[in-house]
Amino acid sequence: MTLPNGVQKEIFWIKRDGDVWFQKNWEKMAKFLKFGYVVFFKYVGGSCFQLEILGLNSLEIDYSNIKFIDQVETNDNGAEFVEVSDDDIEMPKTKKSKRTRKGKGKGKGKISSNVGGMNPCFELTLTKTTAKGYLFRIPCKFSRRYMGDFEGIARIRSFGEKRIWKVTVKYDHELDYTLVNRGWKPFAEEYNLQTGDVCKFEMTRSGPISFTITINRVGE
Repeated sequence: MTLPNGVQKEIFWIKRDGDVWFQKNWEKMAKFLKFGYVVFFKYVGGSCFQLEILGLNSLEIDYSNIKFIDQVETNDNGAEFVEVSDDDIEMPKTKKSKRTRKGKGKGKGKISSNVGGMNPCFELTLTKTTAKGYLFRIPCKFSRRYMGDFEGIARIRSFGEKRIWKVTVKYDHELDYTLVNRGWKPFAEEYNLQTGDVCKFEMTRSGPISFTITINRVGE
């Protein structure tokens, strides 16, 4: 579950008599709800949902006080980054993926794969959710070939800049896809990403995994 302020929580559930019942960790989310609130669950792929909560006045509540998970360490501006030089960039080492499952979680919407040239790359056309910096999925074909079942911290930077931002990469073993969530929001806000923008992710390093992003603005 992801809230509009970027806060996330994993919720455990069971299926009973055809219905899905939330269990462990749902109580941590529910304590912020009051009788009469309306909660919208927006499906964003895999097992991920974005929540929007309307109060008794039919307006969205203030999410700023909802902080029930450990947040990524950031600087004073709320963004996490380090400085590197061009000498730190190296070509990625490609290797065969160790995955054995078939691709259940194929990329949807406007996500496409474009591997070619000197460095492997893919393109991501931003939806409303990805433009606001909540999360996005790396195309399965790309992640299987170049990332395997990698989980951890990856680095991204905008083309032509030295500032490096850290993002959290998670591999869903059950659905067989790779998700980027925490850390993407500060980057999206810094570069004012909009719905329809196309971001080209060029993999420039395999250890740690690093991407250079070229942003093509919608309408340009």
